[in-house]
Amino acid sequence: MWIVYASIALIVVAIVMLGVALMKTVKSTRPVINEMNQTMANIQTRVDKITSETNQLQETQGEIQGDIEYKKTTITNTVQEIKRTPEVLKGFLTSLKK
Repeated sequence: MWIVYASIALIVVAIVMLGVALMKTVKSTRPVINEMNQTMANIQTRVDKITSETNQLQETQGEIQGDIEYKKTTITNTVQEIKRTPEVLKGFLTSLKK
């Protein structure tokens, strides 16, 4: 019978030792986990900032492309009118001669 009591006592001691080891592990890992959480928060902040800047760059790129297209159209129309000028002058001179 004393073997049963010794076994129970041994199991209780093992459970207490397991509890103590678990508490030490939790206490030692808590600062590491907190540091990792802080690092993740910093990384997330940077990712959010990069995403915001990317969106701003895309908007600026769209504005620049629109501006370039407008200027390209304006220059093309101006060049076409300049090419038409000799014909208009010939027509004007012809009308003056009549």
